Amino acid sequence: MVIDKERKKEILSEYKQRKTTGGVYKITNTANGKYMLKAEVDLQSFQNRFNFSMRINSCLHPIMQKDYNEFGAGVFVLEFLEEVEKKDNESNSGFRDRLKRLEEVWAEKFDREQSY
Repeated sequence: MVIDKERKKEILSEYKQRKTTGGVYKITNTANGKYMLKAEVDLQSFQNRFNFSMRINSCLHPIMQKDYNEFGAGVFVLEFLEEVEKKDNESNSGFRDRLKRLEEVWAEKFDREQSY
């Protein structure tokens, strides 16, 4: 498949102009109730990585490897707890900081004993 230069520029421009949606996600091991809670700058990209990891039967994060080996991919469920858009005037580091604070707020709502 060959894409001409103008179309390539158009695609790149559209990509750069898309809104970045970050947020907080939770991966739960339904077999034992343990979970991993994290903030992510680009939730759609993370969703793609999670789906790909499950499809190829690969553990997404080393901290969950033992349970992954014991229970398999089928017990891990991903849920987005809160989504936020990056503001036009917000720096990348400012956005990451805002997401980290959001993660801390969500962490208070769950039993830390069950966290990976």
